[in-house]
Amino acid sequence: MKYENILLERENSVGVIRLNRLEKRNSMNIQLIDEMIGALQEYEADPNVNVVVILSNHPTVFCAGRDLAEGTSKQATDIINQREISHGMPRLFLAIRELKKIVIAGVNGYALAGGTGLAAWCDLTVAAEDAVFGLPETNVGLFPSVVNPALGYSTSSVKKCLEIIVTGDRISAQEAEQWGIVNKIVAPDKLQEVTMELAEKIASKSPSTLKVAKKTFYNMLNMTYTQAIKYGAEITAMLAISEDGIEGQRAFLEKRKPEWKKVE
Repeated sequence: MKYENILLERENSVGVIRLNRLEKRNSMNIQLIDEMIGALQEYEADPNVNVVVILSNHPTVFCAGRDLAEGTSKQATDIINQREISHGMPRLFLAIRELKKIVIAGVNGYALAGGTGLAAWCDLTVAAEDAVFGLPETNVGLFPSVVNPALGYSTSSVKKCLEIIVTGDRISAQEAEQWGIVNKIVAPDKLQEVTMELAEKIASKSPSTLKVAKKTFYNMLNMTYTQAIKYGAEITAMLAISEDGIEGQRAFLEKRKPEWKKVE
């Protein structure tokens, strides 16, 4: 696939996607979305990539959200075409959630509307101290309906989540961390370094276990407490007799580093 709006690179076991639609502040049109989904699929199929990181090449913007120019074009006034455009970001967000590998966002500058959504839908998020989040959709007569599900899982307060949706207010990286949208905050000049360090740390774990861990974690969110406990016990039993599970336990007892099997 030819990439015009993103750049791909790989560092050890980490696959990097850099948003590079600079003249449009990395706003997401269908082409950019399709390229990101293609890159995710490419990394999914690569056994040498265990973790994916999403960064921005723009110095002051992570992602400005949906491309309103595309969404309000003459062609988009047709409901069929508008549905195709409006379903673009959900396709991307679900591709991130359904990817069998951990996806980490490294957020610099402004992450607004779908940009906040992109950060929230990633499995983990590192933000620069000067990062700014917000859902200004209500200011233009829209509603961040495809961002809302991720925020509902991420934020510690349902009322705070609703507040930023209906007011369109922006929030700081510090507030985003307090509400659970962001995992950690770092100095702007350390964003890439810290994000990659986190990715490398995770990538050093068993690829097959990470695959199971991500799926299990999200599956449990939709279960009752009793269902989750029973499901978790079954997963533990399965991992304990898996090739990497046996290798990891033996390595611990033998005081050596485990040798994980690549997931083909």
